Formats: sequence, C-alpha cells, structure tokens
Amino acid sequence: MTVTGIWIWQRLTAGLPNLAMPELYGPSAGVYIFDRYDHLISVVSGDENRLPVKLKDVSLPMRQAIVAAEDHRFYHHHGVDPVGMMRALVADARSGRALEGASTLTQQLVKNLYFKGEGRTPLRKLKEIIVAWDLESHYSKDEILEAYLNQVYFGNGAYGIDRAASRYFDKKASQLDLAEAAFLAGLVRAPSELGSPANRQAAVRRQRYILDRMVDYGLTSRDKAELAAAQPLAFKEGASPFKYPYYVSYVMELLGDMYGQSGLRAQGLRAYTNLDPAAQELAERTLARDLRRAPPGLNQAALVSISVPDGAVISMVGGVGDFWKHQFNRATSPHTVGSTFKPFVYLTALEYGTLSQDSLVDDSPVSIPQADGSDYSPRDYDGQFLGPISIRKAIALSRNAAAVRVARAAGIGRIVQTAQAAGVTSPLDYNLSLALGSCAISPLDMASAFSTFARGGVAIRPRVLRKVENWRGDTLATFQPAPRRVFDAEPVAELVDAMQDVVKFGTGFSARLPGRPVAGKTGTTDQARDVWFVGFTPDLVTAVWGGNDEDCPVAGGTATGGGVMAGIWHDYMIAYYCTHAAPPGAFVPPAHPLMPESDFRAVPDHPIMDAIERFFDGLGSPGPGTSSPGRGMMHRVLHRIWSWFQ
Repeated sequence: MTVTGIWIWQRLTAGLPNLAMPELYGPSAGVYIFDRYDHLISVVSGDENRLPVKLKDVSLPMRQAIVAAEDHRFYHHHGVDPVGMMRALVADARSGRALEGASTLTQQLVKNLYFKGEGRTPLRKLKEIIVAWDLESHYSKDEILEAYLNQVYFGNGAYGIDRAASRYFDKKASQLDLAEAAFLAGLVRAPSELGSPANRQAAVRRQRYILDRMVDYGLTSRDKAELAAAQPLAFKEGASPFKYPYYVSYVMELLGDMYGQSGLRAQGLRAYTNLDPAAQELAERTLARDLRRAPPGLNQAALVSISVPDGAVISMVGGVGDFWKHQFNRATSPHTVGSTFKPFVYLTALEYGTLSQDSLVDDSPVSIPQADGSDYSPRDYDGQFLGPISIRKAIALSRNAAAVRVARAAGIGRIVQTAQAAGVTSPLDYNLSLALGSCAISPLDMASAFSTFARGGVAIRPRVLRKVENWRGDTLATFQPAPRRVFDAEPVAELVDAMQDVVKFGTGFSARLPGRPVAGKTGTTDQARDVWFVGFTPDLVTAVWGGNDEDCPVAGGTATGGGVMAGIWHDYMIAYYCTHAAPPGAFVPPAHPLMPESDFRAVPDHPIMDAIERFFDGLGSPGPGTSSPGRGMMHRVLHRIWSWFQ
C-alpha cells in the first residue's frame, strides 16, 4: 500500500512547476522590456501585450466583481474549494455533462500560468489542485488576486485588467466604476464570444447577472446594483496600449534571433534597452505631423537616432499611422539612398590620396557604360554643370557628375569597403552607379555609418539592447560599446567639415540648428521615390527617410531630401534639444581643411538673417515637439533672397 501511494504521489508531482514570485507576476512566456532608465515600458507574451498593475491600482468594484463572478468563496478556501467541488459534482450529475464551475480563482490562475494548452484530463486536474494548494501556501490572497487580474483574458485582444479597461472604456483600471467592473468581470467566462461587439447584448445580460451575485454575496447593495444596471455603458476604445511598437518589435526580433521563439517563452526574459521615451515620442509625433504637409505620394517615413558617444539607439520609428495595419519596419529595411551615399565616395578618395585638400573635381558631363550596352549620363536637379569646382562645393551642392568621376578614380571596391567599415551591412553592388546611391540601405545602417563620421572615424555597432536577464535576475548577455578606429582621423575631419557646408549653404540648409554645429547629407532618388536627410551634431545622429510603400513617384517629383526630410530632421532635433541638455562640444576641425569656396557665403553668418530665422522658427512653437508650418520653405526663400544681395 505504501509503495503504491509513493508511486501515485510521484506520478502526480512529476513535472510540476517550480513556483516563484516572478512566475506569479509574469508568466514565463512574457518578455519584460525596459527603457534606458530601467522603467518598464511593455510586457510582450507571444502575440499578447500586457502591462501588469498593482492590486491597489485596480478599483475596489473591479476586485469585488471578479471575485463574485469567478470565486465568491476566494477568501475562505486554501486554493481548492470542497464546497464548490461538491456543488459542481451535483450539477454535473443532474446535467449529464461536465461543467467548469468547480475551479477556484487560484486554480484558474494555475491553469493559465502552468498548464495552458494541456488537455482536460483527470491527471492534469489533480496536478492543478496540488499546485493551487502550494501556491496559496507561498503567497497571500491579494498577491494571487493581483496576478489573476493581470493574467486573465477579457476578449477583444485585451490581456489583463489594465488592457481591458483601456480597450473597452478608455480608462485606467483604477477608474472603473461598478457598472464597468461587472461588465468586464462577466466577460471572463467566455471572453472571445462576449468580448465581441456583435454579442454586446449577451455581455450586458451577463453583467446584470454579476451585479445580482454581488448583491447576494454582500459585495454591494441592491440600490447600487440597480443604478449600475441602469447606467448606459460608454464604450470607447483607448489608444493602442502597445507603446513604441516599432522599437519594441525590433527588440523582440533581436531576442528571437538570440534565443529562438521557444527560448523567449521558456526563460521569461527581461530586456533592458537604450530607448529614450521622450525622444521616441518626439520622433513619432514629428513624423506624423510633418508628413501631413508633404507632397502627395510621400506618405510614409522612418527615423532613427543614435547617441554619438556610445552608439545607443535612443529612438526608432518605422512608419506613420496605425502600426497594427502595417507592421513593416521601414527603419530597419533598406531603401535606395541616392546622394546620401556620396560621403563614402569622398572619404575613400581622401583617405587613399586620390584627392587632396586643394583638389578640384570636374562637374561636367560624363557617361557611364551600362551592362546592356547603353550609356548613363547623370545630371543634377538643376540640369546644369558647374565645371571644375572644389571638393567642398561638390559635397555641399551634391553634384552627381563630380561624384561619379571621383568614384571612378578612387575605385568602387575601396568605396564598398569604406561604407562597410563605417557601419553599412546591406549588400552593395560593385558598379559605378553606386557613387550616386543606387544601392538600398536601411535608416538604421545610415545612422550607424554617419555616427562613425561624427566620432572622427571610430565605429561603434548600434546598440538597441544593454542587458538581457532571465526572470530570476541572472544576466544572460550584456552589450557594452566596443569602439574601434576604422578610419584615420584627418580625412574624416575634412569630410565632416565639408558636410557642415551642406547645412550652412548647401542642399541641407533647412536642417540648420541655432547654436549647434550640424553636418549632414541629403538624398533624393529618381522621381522622389526615396528622399533622405542624415544629419548629426557632436552628440546625436539622426537619419530620416521618406517615400511610400508602393515605390511610386511622388507627385511631380517635387519632394527633395533637402526640402521635406531636412525639415523633419530640424523639427525633431529642435524639439529634442528642448527636452534634453545639449552638451557643449564641436566637431574636431581638420588640420588641413578642404579648399574654401570663395563664391559662397552662408546665410547663418549674418546676424540679421539669423534673427529672421529665429523668428520664423518660433512661430507656432509653444512648446517642445512643435514647429512652424512651412519653416523649411521659409529657410529656402530666405537663402535665395540673401544670395541675390551677395
């Protein structure tokens, strides 16, 4: 008899989960994601998204309603309710079928946490009882109720009470009144069915039933219940609870690559990221607002910001609009880069001695033989050729023919090596059209590569993650910046010095910032299918791309990187420096600057024009994250007017 009992006990306890508080508060399937300040921003569990709340942050009517709906003897049993089990057995015998009324709230939690997906067998039921009893021996009733409210599914994609309150009533869990609480509690029995708007009448009937039970169990008065039953429910879905969806989804992609999907679910990971919530919100808001003023056809955009000192990716926006309708991440996907690729061409020529500081480059017609036997003759936006010009002017005005000649002299193979050393990971074709950006590169890669320029030739791989832990707090991986010099400092300083002219009086004029040194490069592809601006200050690099998902021309080809995207870049950076300290600093000047261009004078050098620009920058800018409409156009008008007087 003893041997048989031991065998039965071993069979029952085999494979039982090891209870621990992190498992109670967040199932092992959950991945907890933290920002750069160690604040929890999201909990992702497979396709679920939930954000746990403390029991004290759930309204009293909600706590009472869920107890009345699911287990009114919750505070009077030890995980298993013999009275309830006997009542259920009688009901089963009378109906001739199994009913679900026997499970306590604790047993339901145990099933969802540890036995989800397992068949309903007598052995599983016995294991569930053992674990429920064990759970109540380790944790208080309030701790168990808190975990249940955060775990349970309320239908309509709402996991946990925080998401349910937002999804149905656009409220916080602490704001739920008696009528709303009874409605939500009633959904738990059949969430997929009752949570559907098509079954709203059945859900309301269930609400009335819960209110009656609350009166029967002494959890509310008859008068309050009748008032709640008569109260019209104001259904209003709140904003998507999935905060920073593009950044979070990329974090999940990285973790999936590291641990596999099964590993994510098995380890209950804690991912500590470099996301800066303030910068991320500014980026999302700026893209959504400014893109509404873009030419027809330019209806999508992406933005990536990287901290220059440590390579931290502080913000990433992969698109505008409803994330759930188009989850394609344009920030990590390649787009044709156009002229934003030219800095790699000129850096290669400077580093290998193909060009020197006082070299002139030839901006005159040139033909490029194509594979089909035809010739390609690049032209510029203005349709003109300027003849021999300085490197500085060629970069500032983004002259195509000059870049092709420099690329031919420097060697495409070397240019590819330069781009890859800087941080480009996308495949690059070995042909002369590469000089004009015929390749496709992601905004993340472009921001990474330009951050190498900002550091004077020191590369740091972009860092989305800082640290990964399991639910026990054991560190699984850390991600420290690993700086490595990939270019000599002097050629990079020469290039950055010229790239500042792009912003001072070149194609990126709309990106200038008052009181901050800015370097960057614009890019506009054929018929404005892709428009770019990648710019940086001594502390932050930001890449902005615009276009559309159909790869269609923008109306009339009127959009340019220097007009639309440089303007968006400016608006975001102005707002960023309103909410973040601007550390003092400047770009390291070259020992031998590139030959100056005597026929250009930068508008910023004149105090009157500076004052006018500050005035227009301030219009319509009551606070961080706002800017004046048409500011980029006004900059270009001022620049043109000023040039008439030079």
